[in-house]
Amino acid sequence: MESGNDKKKEHREITYQVGWKKGKIAWNEGAADGLAVKSGNEGENLKLAEDAYLQLIWLPGMRLPSWFLFPLLFALPVLCFSLTLVLLYGLRHG
Repeated sequence: MESGNDKKKEHREITYQVGWKKGKIAWNEGAADGLAVKSGNEGENLKLAEDAYLQLIWLPGMRLPSWFLFPLLFALPVLCFSLTLVLLYGLRHG
C-alpha cells in the first residue's frame, strides 16, 4: 500500500460559499505554473493598453487660437446654465 507522501494529487476540488451560493472549483496543480506565466503576460499587456488609453485622454484638449479662448471661458457657463433652464422648462411643461 502506498503512503500518503508518495501519492501526488493531480486534481483537487476546492469548495467555496459566497452568501447562499455554493460551488466547487477544480484545481490542477500541474497547470498552476502555466497560469502564472500567462497572468504575467496579461498584466504587461494590460499595462501597455492602460498607458495608451491615458495618452489618448491627456492629449491637448483644444487647439484654438488664444483670442477665442478667453471669450469661450465666459460663454460656456452661460450656455450651460441656459441649457439647464431650457431642459427644466421642458420637463415642467412637456
